[in-house]
Parts: sequence; structure tokens; C-alpha cells
Amino acid sequence: MIGKMRKLFTGSIIVITLVLSFASLSFAAQAKNIILMIGDGMGPSHVQATWLYATRQLGKNLVMTEVMEKGRIAFVVNDTLDSTVTESAEAATQMATGVKVHVKAISVGPDGNALKTILEMAREKGKATGLVTTSGITDATPAAFAAHVDKRSKEGIIAEQLIRSGANILFGGRKVFFLPEAGKGRRKDGRNLLNEARQNGYVVVETAEGMKKAQGEKILGLFNNGNMLFEIDRKGSQEPSLAEMTAKALEVLSRNKDGFFLMVEAGRIDHAAHHNDIGAVISDTLAFDEAIKVAYEFQKKNPNTFLIITADHETGGLVVLPHSYTSEGIGMNLEAISKIKASHEMRNKELGKDPNPEKIKEVIKKYYDIDLKDEEVKAIKENTIGKLDPRHFYNMDGSIAFALRLYHRIGWGLEEHSATPLFIVGIGPGFEKISGWRHNTELFKIMKEAYGF
Repeated sequence: MIGKMRKLFTGSIIVITLVLSFASLSFAAQAKNIILMIGDGMGPSHVQATWLYATRQLGKNLVMTEVMEKGRIAFVVNDTLDSTVTESAEAATQMATGVKVHVKAISVGPDGNALKTILEMAREKGKATGLVTTSGITDATPAAFAAHVDKRSKEGIIAEQLIRSGANILFGGRKVFFLPEAGKGRRKDGRNLLNEARQNGYVVVETAEGMKKAQGEKILGLFNNGNMLFEIDRKGSQEPSLAEMTAKALEVLSRNKDGFFLMVEAGRIDHAAHHNDIGAVISDTLAFDEAIKVAYEFQKKNPNTFLIITADHETGGLVVLPHSYTSEGIGMNLEAISKIKASHEMRNKELGKDPNPEKIKEVIKKYYDIDLKDEEVKAIKENTIGKLDPRHFYNMDGSIAFALRLYHRIGWGLEEHSATPLFIVGIGPGFEKISGWRHNTELFKIMKEAYGF
């Protein structure tokens, strides 16, 4: 009798333990919050070059590599319905909705109908939502989470949809799409969407200080008429850093008892890579890592938060070269890169549209501390690379980067996007689904299941 009771008791304990274990697993898989961080144009080589610079030149590690070590990592590909090389609109749409779409579509399906996004689902469940970017808030990546148009170029319509979206946080640039032409904007309909946003409950801010002081549940921050400044050019401006915008977004969104969805984009990594600008690529990727640090610190204090780090596509075909003019197998010239003083935007503004050889030498010396050889100046002046391949090198920037390649020991394959596989990194509830070889449409399902939707 005692033996039977012991067996019954033992069996009951096992059953209860299993039930509690499954309940615990179920609870652990439930995310209250999701922070999705996208490095636009950030391929594995962008991460590697930045890691080399951070560890060897700055003496510090990247936070994203710590998340890789403690979380889960997978490769992700991003082909679309009509292309094996994607761009931001359809890449972000596929992540936001889980549906393969046509090139340049913003959360509109192949049938022309709107696709519900993970942000919209989160909002319907009572969660707070936010979009943060260093590009324009009407640009493709943020737009794909809260707007629906057939072409990403319809930024005026996207701006209208954003202020009606109910998103609590909208931070970025391209204020011109919110203002009428009479108010130095680009709207031909005469509407002032900043006033309309205020009527919809938004506090509107335009500086870092204004953002810091802003109160309320809904904030629209537009910090530049165009894109926000490259990090390498931001010093002395009134623009907040990506880390500061991320911190403010988390401060506001975390007040919601039902949790939140936040997408944070380092949008200008892509722009720098389009212009083969290694200085701006590294400085903006470092700024992205600072934002990741803010998000990761939040995640560690709030373990019911699912932090995801990824990219939409790779830009530029970046590689680290082995040789210099005089040495072999030494790799990236970190010291030379550390001397870069500004982005290609500042450089090109000073060069002008048709610089003479003397001007080219002068400007390159000023911004890179490099004395170009006559044949290198000639290649820039004649835009040799652009003439050889105008479809993939459409600016003079490619010829400048080619002239600088043995000085910086950095090479570029193109000024466009490539089909290079990307990283996806995750930590927190739902991260166990991140492994292997994934398509970017699967990220939507991973986030949806993590939320329990």
C-alpha cells in the first residue's frame, strides 16, 4: 500500500513538474515588448569593418557582438517577388508583414491591397508603438511599418498616414513632407501636417533639447528638413543622436502597461555606403551600436523584452583589402580612417560639380590628409569607374573611393545594393526561433509568435 502511494505521489510530482515546466516555457516565450533595430544597408562587412575599428582603434568592443554571444544569431536573405536584390521598401515590408512583395512597395501586397503590419497588430492589442530613424520618417523603412502605398516615392501621402497611424513616437527627418511649399516644404496641397499632428494629440519637437523636455504619450520629432545629419557631421548641431532618440522612445513607450513595439533604424549607414564613404559608414554604425546599447540595457532590466538586431539589405559590396602601396597582407588602415574629418556630403559640397585637378587635391588633403598622385586625380576628374559601369557607379564618389582604396585599404563593389546575406540577432522571449538560414519574411512570424498574437 505504501509502495503504491509512493508511486502515485511520485507520478503526481512528475506531472505537476511537467505542467509547471510547460507553463514556464509558455510564459518565457511571451514577449511584452519588442525592439526591432535595423541597420539600413548594413551587411556583415560593415559590421566587421566597424568592429575592427572599434576594437583596434578605439579600444572597445561592439555591444551588438555581445548580444550575438549571449543571444541567438542566424543568416537572413531577402529576395522579393520580382528581384533577387532588394531595397529598403520591400525589405522592410517583408519584415513588417511576412509577405513577399514587389520592388518599392510599402506594405501593399501583390494584389494592391494593404497588408497589416506587426506595428498595427501591436497597436490593436493596446500596445504603444514607435518609429525612430536617422533617415526621413517618411523614408521606406519606417513607412513600411505604419503606411500603405504602392511606391515609396509617395512621401507626402506617407506623411499623412503616419500622423493618422496612432504611433506614439515618430522621430526622424524630412520635415519638408509635412509642410506646404509656402512654408518651405514640398507639399503642393497647402496642408501643414505639423498643425494636423498637434490636433491629433502629438507634441511636435524639432531639436534634441525639445525632444528631451517633451511630455505626453505622442511625440512627433522632425529634426531636419531632409535626412538627419551623418554622425560624423552631427557635432555642434541641434540634432539628437540615434541613442538619444532610442532612450526617449523607450521612456515614453514603456509607460504603457500592455507593452510596446519599437522599430529603430540607423538609416544613414545605407546612404554612406551608396557613396562609398567608409568614414561615415563606420561612424554611423558606431552610433547604431550606441543605440543598441541603450536598447540592450533596457532589455536586461526588462527580460520580457525581445530585442532583435538586423539589416534590410547590404549596400556597396564593402570589402577589407589586404595590401597597401608598399606592404602586403596588413589589411584595413585604421589610422588613416581615423583622420577622415567629414562625410562625402561635406566633401562634395566643397568640391562642387566640376572641380579642377587642383581643387580635387586640395579637398582630399583637407578631409582625408592624403596627397593624391596625379594619375589618381585624373581618375577622379574623368570619373573612370562611373564611365566603365554607370549602372552601378553613378556618382563621382566611386572614383574617389577607388583612388583612396589603397590608402584606406577598403574596397567597394558598387554604389548600389547587393544580395549579400545578412545577420539577424535576437535575445529575449522568442529568440530561440532565430537560427539557421532564414528569409526576412519569417521575422514577422517570429515577432507575432513572440507576442502570442
